[in-house]
Amino acid sequence: MTVSLKAPGRSPLALRLIHATVFLAFAAGAVAAALPEWRHGLFALERPYHTGSPPRVLLILGSVLAAAGAAGLLLALARSRSAPQGNSWLILGGAGAVVLGTAASAPPERPSEIAANTALIQLGQSLQRIMVDRLQEQGEVPVALAPWQQALDQLPPPRHPFRARTFQQVTSQVWKAETPESRPEPLVPGSLLLSVSSDGASFELRLVGLLEGRPHVLMDDTGDDTGAPVTLRGLYNPDLPARTVP
Repeated sequence: MTVSLKAPGRSPLALRLIHATVFLAFAAGAVAAALPEWRHGLFALERPYHTGSPPRVLLILGSVLAAAGAAGLLLALARSRSAPQGNSWLILGGAGAVVLGTAASAPPERPSEIAANTALIQLGQSLQRIMVDRLQEQGEVPVALAPWQQALDQLPPPRHPFRARTFQQVTSQVWKAETPESRPEPLVPGSLLLSVSSDGASFELRLVGLLEGRPHVLMDDTGDDTGAPVTLRGLYNPDLPARTVP
């Protein structure tokens, strides 16, 4: 009598193909949903500064689990063997994490560099108005740096902040410039470069934004270095009355 033995760990081909099709579809959906998070994360790592919030952790984790489970499933299919249940659980867990991460948080805001630079200009204009009012009331503005930084800290932060490579938010700061053309080293986006006359009767603010991921003194043409720097000025005018607050 002849006894035929089946190789252990092997299911019928049709069943393995159906199983692989269903679970690979789950894995593909999880990876596709997380692709924007991966692109933004890799984009941020390629440059010293950028704009945009960090990738959503659950989507990143879920896509890794789903991809690992899919790789194991494909390997078992190529070897004509049934895939271990652990691969299926990895895919299901990864897909669940992606669904949970998508439902639990709104899509992250990823503004362009132009939007972040514009928000910095608006912040600088708010500081400019405060100091122009002080200039007209007192005839001078502080020459020291501390009062400027204190006034800046009291303003709402820019809507679109700059971030470092590690996604840490860069805080806006005022830096003293000996001359309007001088630049501190290294340049940091979100900086306001201050130049005050010795008598405190005039001042200039220049702004450091981003251009292709690198700190850049903002220009009027918002493009290359051919234009003039964006400059926010204040000059005491004794012929103008001080602004009255209602």
